[in-house]
Amino acid sequence: MSGARAAMKKILVVEDEASIRLNLTLMLKGEGYTVDSAENGRAGIEHAKSFAPDLIVSDVMMPELDGFGMLEALRADPRFVDTPFIFLTALNDRSSMRRGMNLGADDFLNKPFTRDELIEAVNSRLKRYESTARSLAERLVAGNDELRRWYRQSLTGAEPERPLAFAETAGMTGKMAVATVLFADIRNFTTYSERLTAGQIAELLNAYFEAVCQPIVRNGGRIAKLIGDGIMVVFEARDGDGDDNHARRAIRAGLGIVLAASKFGDWFKQHFDLGELPEFATGVGIHTGDLMEVRIGPPGAEDLTVVGDSVNVASRLEGQTKELGWPVVASVSAVSMAGSMVSTGESRQLELRGRNAPIEAMEVIGIGAAEGAPEGPIEVPASVRAALAENAQMAGRAAKAALSETLRIITSDLTRALAAGRPLQVKGYRVVKKIGEGGMSNVFLAERETDGTQVALKILNARPSDDKQLLQRFIQESALISDIDHPNVVKIYDKGFTDDYAYIAMEYFTGGSLKDVIAGGLTPRQALSLLAQAAAALAEIHRLGIVHRDVKPANMMLSADGTMVLADFGIAKRTEGSMERTVHGEFFGTPYYISPEQANGKPASARSDIYSLGIIFYEMLMNQRPYRGDSIVELISQHVHAPIPRLPQALEDYQVLLDGMMAKDPAERLQSADDVLVAIDRVWTQIALRANTAQSRD
Repeated sequence: MSGARAAMKKILVVEDEASIRLNLTLMLKGEGYTVDSAENGRAGIEHAKSFAPDLIVSDVMMPELDGFGMLEALRADPRFVDTPFIFLTALNDRSSMRRGMNLGADDFLNKPFTRDELIEAVNSRLKRYESTARSLAERLVAGNDELRRWYRQSLTGAEPERPLAFAETAGMTGKMAVATVLFADIRNFTTYSERLTAGQIAELLNAYFEAVCQPIVRNGGRIAKLIGDGIMVVFEARDGDGDDNHARRAIRAGLGIVLAASKFGDWFKQHFDLGELPEFATGVGIHTGDLMEVRIGPPGAEDLTVVGDSVNVASRLEGQTKELGWPVVASVSAVSMAGSMVSTGESRQLELRGRNAPIEAMEVIGIGAAEGAPEGPIEVPASVRAALAENAQMAGRAAKAALSETLRIITSDLTRALAAGRPLQVKGYRVVKKIGEGGMSNVFLAERETDGTQVALKILNARPSDDKQLLQRFIQESALISDIDHPNVVKIYDKGFTDDYAYIAMEYFTGGSLKDVIAGGLTPRQALSLLAQAAAALAEIHRLGIVHRDVKPANMMLSADGTMVLADFGIAKRTEGSMERTVHGEFFGTPYYISPEQANGKPASARSDIYSLGIIFYEMLMNQRPYRGDSIVELISQHVHAPIPRLPQALEDYQVLLDGMMAKDPAERLQSADDVLVAIDRVWTQIALRANTAQSRD
């Protein structure tokens, strides 16, 4: 091994004879290795924990703790389970060698030995370790092409017949055993990938896996497969498990993964300023059942993996976590085997793809601690870290390639379909007709095939010049609305990618928009009632940190029962993080309803939405907009400089409310949508009192 390469390796020498210890240290340093030393086994353990050596050279017979005792203690620590270990011994007997090998020693050097013998043994063991680590990485990590296909399938929503690399193969052999499988991956990973570079994706995955592998290793899990942002772990029966069986350990690890991912979210926010995108979270599926470990593939290139229905079930259960809103979903078989220490929430009968009968799944919310379980951080073995790093690099490249491929398909196929007048094919929906068109999307009336429910199907209208920006805004819209559950805010039923399109399926409104209603005329009381509903919608989204930025009548829909619903969050933005300044000469929103601060190129805030709502209120009362101009520049100038319009005497009860919403200076405006609701209540009360007084006089 060359000096340059050796300099990257750290060797711990453990020897009680000071002269021998010094001689070993000098020989190894002469080869370029970084060397630390300890005088006995007990000190060697402490040095190993702080020094983290790549290889250990140790004497056997030492005071306080001999080499065998040190090796046994180190092999029980997950950090050193596969660290190469060479014994130096004058005990030239087979029983001592056999004892050392049984404890996990890699080689023996008989004293006395020459410098060349020492260096040859060290170099040989390090090379073998590197080869083993590479082999493990190749076994754990799916190939780049396979990963790219996996991401394409997850983007399009076309679930593979079998999860990646889990398909059973004819002619396989192996021993069946009952074990527990855990499958976990990052929610919204595709969304993050669109915003990050390949290098940033690799950095994200490296840090994430380092965090979530802690509870896996602590609970005795064995990583069986890495698939981009996904990880499959097998928990098997161990001697001495007792009540802490493999199902219980898997559930404890699953909850630990969710907790680690939650804490990891802080790191994620600090490193990547993704603003309005969803919070970092992970989903975990767990199932207990029969497994078989097999070698699959042509002779000489076999892949060691686990197969069986349990693998598929765990993967499918993980896929249900987001829809159910349960971070950890476990089958009844896993929960039952884990025992009464497991705390559960709801349970559901789930129809899983590839299974004829439904499976009962449970929400796992807690579990008791295991007696004697290791506490504190546990270092992931170096060989596994190597596999994680390789997987992260490949995942970064594959995810970006898949996104690029998906965007190309979306752009070309949607354009061709619309130009040719062909009916759109979106799995799960029957498209009826086109009902709207916007800058970034087309909207279609569609029927959900499962129950015939009418939905508004918004489909991305990507252009080659700004694919990335449009996709980002489209993903952003679905992410924002998914957080909201309010009667005055549009509901999302479904979202995703098909083979051809990116889509959002949302409520369809038979009553048209507020724009249509205004054209038909409104009484002041009707206008005030609709204003209250719009303010309630804004209060809810502002509470969640969302600024709509395009409040206008066309984005306020009416349901069959007359309920007003706020829609179209395509340019909405969360207020957390940095807020982009609007470029002068450009603006978000519609010129008739834009706030003075937006017109001046300043960031939009919740008070900007309130200004737009004031414009709409005037329009509902007067059946005309307050400001008009021969050009956009003239119109915008009026928003900035023109006085607030005065209402006629018959509508004077509403002037104070209008002034509070349309103040030019945001600081003088009603400060929140809740304040608008309070002001509306005052107007109602004032009108009611006047009516009661007039009635009393009569």
